[in-house]
Amino acid sequence: MEGFPYEKYIDLENNPYLIGRVTVYHVKEDYHAEVDIIHRESHKIFKHVDIVYNQYSSEEALITGVQRLRQFLEKIEKAAEPKSKDDLH
Repeated sequence: MEGFPYEKYIDLENNPYLIGRVTVYHVKEDYHAEVDIIHRESHKIFKHVDIVYNQYSSEEALITGVQRLRQFLEKIEKAAEPKSKDDLH
């Protein structure tokens, strides 16, 4: 891959206004990825999710960044699920 930093955009299901973004940076001999949720039109950051440091390749940084985004979204989705009556006891 050429030209750093570079950005990868990920569509978010059920949200036409936001998208995921993983930005990969090449710093010395390592690669880092910044993970954000941004507004689709303005590209302003809605939520900073995480930063991944010290990956050995740009592909690994990208993959790990996408995984962190997915984990964050699953955590939010799980927290939004209604509690069943069985969970209250």
